[in-house]
This record gives sequence, C-alpha cells and structure tokens, in this order.
Amino acid sequence: MSIEDLKLLREGAHEFGIELSEKQVSLFALFLDGLCLWNQRMNLTGISERREMMIKLLLDPLVALPYLPSGGTVLDVGSGAGIPGLPLKIARKELEVHLLESKAKKVSFLRDMIRTLSLTGIAAYEGRAEKRPTPSGLFPSYDVVTARALAPLRKTVSICSPYLTQGSILVTFKGSKVNKEIQDSEGLLEGLHLGVSKKISYRLPETGGSRYLVILKKETN
Repeated sequence: MSIEDLKLLREGAHEFGIELSEKQVSLFALFLDGLCLWNQRMNLTGISERREMMIKLLLDPLVALPYLPSGGTVLDVGSGAGIPGLPLKIARKELEVHLLESKAKKVSFLRDMIRTLSLTGIAAYEGRAEKRPTPSGLFPSYDVVTARALAPLRKTVSICSPYLTQGSILVTFKGSKVNKEIQDSEGLLEGLHLGVSKKISYRLPETGGSRYLVILKKETN
C-alpha cells in the first residue's frame, strides 16, 4: 500500500471516528495485497484498481464500527471477499466473527487470509444462510449480523433474520434506493419485530453520491 493510500485509510477511518494502530494498518495492507493477488485468479470483486479496492472494500465497512458492541459475535452473510467481516475483525479484534460464503473458492480465499493475517476468533464457513441445516460450527444466533451487497433489504432481512435474537442487530450497507427498500420491507419488519434503529448517510473519499448504513434491531423474539 502506497504512503498516499495509507494516509487516506487512516484519515478516512478517523472521519468515521476510528483511530487505526500501526498493527491494524499493516494488516489492512496485507489484506489488500491478498485481495489483489487472488482477484487475478478468480472473480472476488469487480474492482481491479488498488486504491478503489482500499476505499470501497477496506474503508467502507469501518463506518459501522462505532455502532457495534465492543465484543460479541458477528455473522457476515454472503461474505464474498470477506467484506465487511474481515475489516471489522481487523479493526476490533475482540469480536468473534464467522464469515459465511456459498462459493468454495471464495471460502478458500477467506481461510487463506485468516492464516496470512494470523487472526484468531474468526472462521470461514461454506454454505448459504437461507438453507437448513446450517453449516456445522455456526451459532444459533448472533449479536450482530452483517450483509453488504447481498440483496435488496427485504430479501436480506428474510435471509438473515433467523440468526437474530432479542437485542441483536442487522447491519446493512445501502445506496440511493434505501428509502424505497425500507418502505418495501415495512410489513416484513413489523412481523419479525425488527425496527430501523439507525439510518446514517455518509460519503466515501473520491466517490460520488451518498451511501447509507442501515441498522435494524430485533425488539422481541
């Protein structure tokens, strides 16, 4: 990672209220190297330029960090290239993170990254959240479930809600259609006792338009 990219990562995280240590920055740099290398072999992401990867895949997930518990369990559904689960784990090592991904090749990447970064309290599982039985090793429920670029909100809620229990939160990352997605999901959210806890507008460096962090909270079982 270039000096300019390192500076942008630090400053972007600072804007989100996060101060990254030297160790964390070095882990992000290693993760970016792995993303670039593996992306040449397989389609991990449609983003090919390193700086854009850093902004959209490493920095973007950190907007959620101030709204997560200091510890606890996280399930990243449809983890893909490990986004947002791996960046969240790097930035907050106290979280116990499970990455759930349906494609075996991507699971191989995730496991390689976990080894390369020498991370503990994190594991990758092959499977789909909507299929039962779930992969062995997953918990019945989690404190936090994350989903990024998975599906429209209504479908995301349907897929992820079985892993929520009272007090759990579902963290999603949305674009300009966020209000329509929330409106389309109102009946389902009510039936599942989920409420919109937070809807936060933010911008990423060097990108156009606003993005939104939408956090849903499970009120009762």
